[in-house]
Amino acid sequence: MAALAQEPRQGPQQPPPAQPTRPQPAPSPPQPGQPQAAQPQAAQPQSQSVQIPELPADSVLVPNRANYEMKLAVARPNSGIVEVNGNMVLETVDSCDAWEIRQRIKLTFLRSDGEEFETDSSFTSYETKDGLQLRFSVRNVQNDEVEEELRGHAELDSLGGKGRASFTLPEARSFELPVGTLFPTTHLALVLKHARDGDKSVSYKVFDGARLDGAFQVNAVIGRPSRSRPGTPSVRGDIGLLRNQPAWGVRFAFFANGDQGAQPEYELALDLLGNGIARSMLLDYGDFAVDAHLVQIQNLPRPKC
Repeated sequence: MAALAQEPRQGPQQPPPAQPTRPQPAPSPPQPGQPQAAQPQAAQPQSQSVQIPELPADSVLVPNRANYEMKLAVARPNSGIVEVNGNMVLETVDSCDAWEIRQRIKLTFLRSDGEEFETDSSFTSYETKDGLQLRFSVRNVQNDEVEEELRGHAELDSLGGKGRASFTLPEARSFELPVGTLFPTTHLALVLKHARDGDKSVSYKVFDGARLDGAFQVNAVIGRPSRSRPGTPSVRGDIGLLRNQPAWGVRFAFFANGDQGAQPEYELALDLLGNGIARSMLLDYGDFAVDAHLVQIQNLPRPKC
């Protein structure tokens, strides 16, 4: 889905955007009803391109604005975090020849020493529907102080081919993207295709612009959706978007590209519908994990193209 948040100066490190995309010694154990994370696959011989399945001519994604309530799910020993509360707004906008993703996450952390701090993270991307071009912008703020700003663009020679990413903030830099790299919205659409086809696991390289060190190897395990737990907030708004949709539990494991270590850097679990809407998420920040539950959904109009 998008990129999450920058490391708070006074708290544990946080992962990239929640559009399915930092080193942690021990990712959180899977929650009940969620599939186990995939482990890295053996390196494949280099080639000029990687075969990518053909996407449907008409995208299954639906334009929408989703609001999530976020709360602490688990804090591991010595994390220093005793409470997390906040919200996330995630917009998927159809711009005729591209998908625009807008994500904002605001969290309040309470530490075990009684100190409180706030983070405010914004991520936007503009990705052409052919999957070949991406513009991105990231802004991370803590206690009203800007901690990080990233901005740039990327392009691929072909779907499945190599590419290049260029940043203008925080400084001008460019680097090659490896063969087979995908951008995040194309990746999400492909995962949905694999889920519909009955595949249980898939692995792709994904670049979203949320960090300066290139693409992730993203392994996904696809299973049954998790059951709603008691106390889960009800959803308001255009709830027809949530009806008559297939659903899967998808757990993403993010590995630094080329890193074949046993543990992923970051994990993200989604209760994912066939139209791309996530009814819930588990965001694993390493030392702690945060639940995000959908509380309001709004249909956004498709443009006349």
